[in-house]
Amino acid sequence: MSSASRASRSSVLVLVLVLLATLVAGEQSAQARSHDRYRPGHRYSGDFPDPSVLRVGAKYVAYGTSTGGRNLPVLQSRNLRRWNARPASRVNPAGDALIRVARWARGVRGAHGRVRGAVWAPAVTRVARHRYLLAYATRVRKPHPRRGRMCVSVAVSRSPLGPFRDRSRRPVVCPRRGAIDPQIYRPPGHRRPWLLWKVDSRPARILIRPMNLRGTRLLPGSRTRVLVRPKQRWEGRIVENPGMIRYRGRFYLFYSGNRYASRKYAVGYLICRTWRGGCHRPRRKPLLASRGRIVGPGGAAPFVDRRGRLRLVYHAWQRGKVGYSARPVCRRHPARCGQRKLYVATVRPGKAGVLRVVRRR
Repeated sequence: MSSASRASRSSVLVLVLVLLATLVAGEQSAQARSHDRYRPGHRYSGDFPDPSVLRVGAKYVAYGTSTGGRNLPVLQSRNLRRWNARPASRVNPAGDALIRVARWARGVRGAHGRVRGAVWAPAVTRVARHRYLLAYATRVRKPHPRRGRMCVSVAVSRSPLGPFRDRSRRPVVCPRRGAIDPQIYRPPGHRRPWLLWKVDSRPARILIRPMNLRGTRLLPGSRTRVLVRPKQRWEGRIVENPGMIRYRGRFYLFYSGNRYASRKYAVGYLICRTWRGGCHRPRRKPLLASRGRIVGPGGAAPFVDRRGRLRLVYHAWQRGKVGYSARPVCRRHPARCGQRKLYVATVRPGKAGVLRVVRRR
């Protein structure tokens, strides 16, 4: 074959690859390429993936995956319907509840001492009067052997609004395939916190292991237990986003299944003998699934409201807008494209603790 022919074929191949990459990027990407305007102290109703809620007195505080240019966006509400962004301060004008990601994490330095990085599925647990633990997943930077993977870290604050500080020198959990979706759970009447997380194995699994009393590391010599593996057809090969709670004498473990950017994504739950295991699925279908304008509900986290009702905060796409897109219009007008917005459902236990949804939002 002549040099000219080789050059011609190479040019065609490069062009085809570029076009394919452009088409794929134009359809969907793993994270939002743009975000709604996020102004400290003002109302916010845009993209807010993987939410969790902590009740603090008469208020509710919500935490979400990085959006709005913040590592840890935080919202506040009194009625679970109208949410305002965390206020700013002189030393923290961005109102970011996590000013710097862990030193071992991949980050970009910015103004006012900020180090921005990806924060996925954050969850905050109160373990003492003025001690709040933030568990989150972030991407490891070089020269760590797991560089590029998502691994779990813990940050600490005296306030549920932060700012949280992560002084860790290494990840809390960092398996070969990565780990995401952590939750720190302290069983009622016990001092020791436990860490739940999803390991990115194939198929995925949800694990639990005890931590030290301060909740900053795993307990040395302790054993990791498997709580959930994919079992039901609707889950596919994915189970993730664990959320444990004790309600009316029973331990409930909520989780999401299937691909997050699809109509099949849904929320299921297990009833467990203890927080350490002995779990069973009380039903074959998901608790929350696509219906009407709400598509692909997931990332659910349980909490109890002021009236003692069991609630689930979760995110969902809107009908006709499933998945993040890199199309130019989505950069200019994020609300016109796919977003995972925050919703709050009410669930009620019935016979044998089986749950039913009495209100989806």
